[in-house]
Amino acid sequence: MQCHEGMFCCNRFREAAGLSCSLGQQMACAQHELIRLAEHAPAGVSRFHRALLETFPVNPDWVVMAAAHAGTLDVFIRDSALHCAALSTKTIRNEFRIRIAGYLSADQLDQFDQLMSAEWSRLRST
Repeated sequence: MQCHEGMFCCNRFREAAGLSCSLGQQMACAQHELIRLAEHAPAGVSRFHRALLETFPVNPDWVVMAAAHAGTLDVFIRDSALHCAALSTKTIRNEFRIRIAGYLSADQLDQFDQLMSAEWSRLRST
C-alpha cells in the first residue's frame, strides 16, 4: 500500500491504470493497513503514521481515530508531535493541535505538547 498526498488510489497498479478511489475508500484502506502493521509489523507504524499525516493533511482527527482503533495511539502521539512541530506557522500548528485534542486524554495531550515543544525548539535551534 502506498500513501501520498494527491493519490488517486493506494494501489499503485490501479492508479497506473487510471483507476481511482474516493477519499472514504482511501481512508478505509489506510485504516486496514494501520491495523495490519500494528499486528504484524509494528516497526512500520511510525513511518505509516507520518505518511498518513502527509497524505491527509486536513484530516489529522481521522488519523488519530485510526490510530486509536489500531491500538497505536501512544506511537501516534509522538509521531504527530514531530509532524506538528515541523508545520510552518504557529496558526497551522495550533489548528492541528485543536483537531486532535478532543481525541486525547489530558495526560496524552500534555505528552503531545511536551514532545511538540521539544521538537519545535530542536528544529529552530540550528
